[in-house]
Amino acid sequence: MLYFKNEKEKKLYEGIMKKADADYDDDVKMMREWRGENGYHSQLVNQYVHSTNASLGYAYELMNCGREGDVERAVQILYKVVPLQDTNPDNDTYGIWSYFVEESLDEMAPPDWNWADFCGKRLIQIYVEFGDSLPCDLKQMIREAIIHACNSIIRRNMGPHYTNISIMGTLVTLAAGENLREAYLVKYAKERLKKLYEFNIGHGCYQEYNSPSYTWVVIDDIASMVCYIKDEECLKLFADLNDLAWRCIAEHYHFKTRQWAGPHARFYAMLEDDQLLMRVQRSLGYQINLVDLEKEGLASQLPLGFFSFDSVCPDQFKKYFVTPNSDADIDAVYVRSEEREKNEIAVCRQAEAYTLGSFYKSTFWNQRRNHLSYFGTQEQPVYCSMKCLHDGYDYSSGLIVTAQKGMRTVSVIGFGTNGGDTHCNLDMVKDATIQASDVRIRFEIGGAVDTVELEQTDDRTFLMRMEDALLRVQFPYARYGEEPVHFQITEENGHANETGGHKEVHDIKCIDVVLYSGEKKAHCFTDMAECCCAVSFEIVPNNGQFHAEAEAIVCDGRLRISQDGLAAEAPAAACRLEDFVQNARAYRDGREYQDIYL
Repeated sequence: MLYFKNEKEKKLYEGIMKKADADYDDDVKMMREWRGENGYHSQLVNQYVHSTNASLGYAYELMNCGREGDVERAVQILYKVVPLQDTNPDNDTYGIWSYFVEESLDEMAPPDWNWADFCGKRLIQIYVEFGDSLPCDLKQMIREAIIHACNSIIRRNMGPHYTNISIMGTLVTLAAGENLREAYLVKYAKERLKKLYEFNIGHGCYQEYNSPSYTWVVIDDIASMVCYIKDEECLKLFADLNDLAWRCIAEHYHFKTRQWAGPHARFYAMLEDDQLLMRVQRSLGYQINLVDLEKEGLASQLPLGFFSFDSVCPDQFKKYFVTPNSDADIDAVYVRSEEREKNEIAVCRQAEAYTLGSFYKSTFWNQRRNHLSYFGTQEQPVYCSMKCLHDGYDYSSGLIVTAQKGMRTVSVIGFGTNGGDTHCNLDMVKDATIQASDVRIRFEIGGAVDTVELEQTDDRTFLMRMEDALLRVQFPYARYGEEPVHFQITEENGHANETGGHKEVHDIKCIDVVLYSGEKKAHCFTDMAECCCAVSFEIVPNNGQFHAEAEAIVCDGRLRISQDGLAAEAPAAACRLEDFVQNARAYRDGREYQDIYL
């Protein structure tokens, strides 16, 4: 189904379809895309590939669009892609598709079981809305593929901690059960929905906390799938889950910059583009105008399927998008409470001109924004994000604990010995050793960097000046084995951030703690007596006054940083991830974080 609120949206849709048409490969009968580096699951890099999920999405949109020849093209795609599913129940990969036709499930590293959910969703949409216009054999083929996908979802039985897949899989199995008249799927979906509802509503937020990439997936999936569901009780639960997602967006929407304040559990970008503004104004029925629908290039920022559902912002959250921010109270959320040491706490502070958000304990996985600020304006936004880099790419086994109060933080950064390299668990570091020519801690500043002035005032202190903000970063302690650590300002033109297939290219300015830079060699973290860094971070208005300088000390193998009522501490040597989680601590005004927020 297509939902247009005005004629300009129809023109945008035409632009979206024009781009999609250009990406279609008629020889292969699939969508073609460029596969870059640093992607997950697939071993294919730097080449054109043909995507199964994207092709199914395009097939659905072709049938939605209904131009001359569209249905015929969609049918050709479906005949090509549907049979690529593994239909053998004896296989671990039963019910899923590979990412690309160029790479089989056996060749992937590893296969992605989420493709049962993603591809299954596309097929349900096609089956329910357009099944009667398909050839009989193809309709039956799609029905069987949906059942296989649902069986895979049931076999995997993903819990509520994996937010988007938990909800998507529930929607897929419930919609399939109702529309294919398969009672066992309905029974499973209802039980799963009850569990994920109690988990997420009970915690007051989603496990993938404040995720710009995946909160929209939740909203989009609910909006696009509830039309296939009739059960009134289930619909009420999904409405509450939709409200929960909208509340997260509303409470983190920064009015001046039009950015989504951190911290982010998962985000593929550093800055929001016009897609966020388009989503907001559309969901508010154009009660506000944030981006011109005739703006050049807007269609290229909108995903295929953007107009195939109608997401409406609940009334109670509309005020957040129409009223400027004033200084807000700290927003603290914990999303894991099974064990005291494993609680995840997120703190966000917004002021009119800037934001600061941090996680209590976190990693430096490249989809995680564990320490993030926004400055500037809608037209010239600026971000400042803390990173730990291994040869220029985010190092997942970097660890951090942070204490935040208002617009300042103190943090201790360390290293794990049993984690991953570019991903938390897909490329595990062996023997606590990496091969590296460069290892550094970085505050990356991007966006409108020409509005930012950086100054190194002494060996370990840096100032960042903007029109309405002054920021100070200090590093009172840093060690990396026997290597000589140094501190510097770095500028890079045309820097590329690539996360989860999303690529941003822009100029950046950086505050760097260079732990090592030289010939590539082995770095064994267990051989280092200390590998850690202490940092303080503070934002004040241009005429504001900074707090006293932070102090740091190592005692009994623990690095502790403190500054005017804030403190953080963690092991000074590398350790197992679970030991860092158990032993790292943050304090505010003499109270431990967990005593404040639990």
